[in-house]
Amino acid sequence: MKNTNFIHDVFVRLVISIVFLTSINATRMIDDPQSPAQVGEAAATIGTCPTFPQDNYWNTPITSLPVHPMSDAWINAIGAAQGFHMDFGSGTWDGGPIGIPYNIVSGAATTSYTVDFYYPDESDPGPYPIPKNPNREWGSDHHILIVDTDDCTLYELFDASQTTNGWAAGSGAIWDLNSNALRPDGWTSADAAGLPILPGLARYEEVATGIIEHALRFTTDCTADYYIWPARHVAQSGSCANPPPFGARFRLKADYDISGFSPQAQVILQAMKTYGIVLADNGSPWYVSGAPNESWDNDVLHEMDVLTGSSFEAVDTSSMASTTTFADVPESHWAYPYIEQLYNAGITGGCSTNPLMYCPDSTVTRAQMAIFILRGIHGSTYVPPTATGAVFGDVPAGSFAADWIEQLAAEGVTAGCGGGNYCPDATITRAQMAIFLLRGEHGSAYTPPVGTGAVFGDVPTGSFAVDWIEQLAAEGITSGCGGGNYCPNANVTRAEMAVFLVRAFHLP
Repeated sequence: MKNTNFIHDVFVRLVISIVFLTSINATRMIDDPQSPAQVGEAAATIGTCPTFPQDNYWNTPITSLPVHPMSDAWINAIGAAQGFHMDFGSGTWDGGPIGIPYNIVSGAATTSYTVDFYYPDESDPGPYPIPKNPNREWGSDHHILIVDTDDCTLYELFDASQTTNGWAAGSGAIWDLNSNALRPDGWTSADAAGLPILPGLARYEEVATGIIEHALRFTTDCTADYYIWPARHVAQSGSCANPPPFGARFRLKADYDISGFSPQAQVILQAMKTYGIVLADNGSPWYVSGAPNESWDNDVLHEMDVLTGSSFEAVDTSSMASTTTFADVPESHWAYPYIEQLYNAGITGGCSTNPLMYCPDSTVTRAQMAIFILRGIHGSTYVPPTATGAVFGDVPAGSFAADWIEQLAAEGVTAGCGGGNYCPDATITRAQMAIFLLRGEHGSAYTPPVGTGAVFGDVPTGSFAVDWIEQLAAEGITSGCGGGNYCPNANVTRAEMAVFLVRAFHLP
């Protein structure tokens, strides 16, 4: 048996070597400026889905970007002489697989769970399609990563554990793999930086093709009290001079000779040159993340232990920063900055995904308005009391926005639409919105100054809501609809709603 196994092992290693030697020849062309087509021709894929678009931050080469002014300081903070560690491999360590695994499922065929989060304010509520006995990271973080290939959605959980009623976790994030949308500003994800984890993993399946076409995720033990794009969240750790922020990106220096490494290692090293590594979480310094796989050769992975911080340089990625969140709200849209502010403040998550959309021209219903107003008053993390169903005849307990509608009434912002009803599906006019906004801003007892009738041509003295409309203008919340008019009877669009909310509640 030993002889048979030996012959088999020699044969397998010979085949793998041929595959890698062939693919490494192609990989080396990445450094050739005459071969740009070799870089980023397509986004990395997993299952049948892209791992975010080709122009996504993770999938964009950084070979031409300048060195960051803080490069030396950040590298010294992490450790210029500190060695690297590939935090993944084959076999087990301390009783479990080495690395961060992932799951590929069909959402239609997988049971979905509403996860109980202990950071619910910065978690996507789900539900999350979690398979039976899912692959889960061994160790303290207990990440579960799931790709639903039905609609190319990525679900990621931090500190996930199964309970008698389903699943619990620290935090959770849901990502559209066809979109470049980020988390709301200040939100965590399943990772401390508020970034997705999956696109930053070294995966054996990619290495076997001879090329990794994305950046890799890494950790360190001393991080700053701020973050840079595309990170969205801070979790300061340690005490050191000039700590690097989450989102900082480093690359293996172009003149670092990788020719003496094994073919498998060369693929990873070339990715570090072309795409770099991204600081995404607190942990051991220069620990690079990957998915466990029995095909990894741990001895080859340990070849890269000779890398040190001084082998790398930080790059200035400010030119890469994308400012557009929603596919239907380009920078040229008149309400673009307000819609972006509304999203970054956590007030809205858009109207749909795949791709992420805001629907700026859609009208706002009275039910939607209740949510907008209360989040404007109390902030993005506010959760109203559970509705009783006894306040309005047309808003039973459990109906959409019932909790928000009853709380809006409890705070005196609304008394309904008459007859004991709220009319949740009716649209909001610009005149009605003026009242809602000012009551939300100043409180239910607020009464605006008497209107003059001289501010807007279509809002004369004695007209409905003239006092409120003119006060809205006096506070700089509106300048009307154009031509000296306010258009009081026009329905409020979602674009207009963004402007009203940002200005009325001074959203950042």
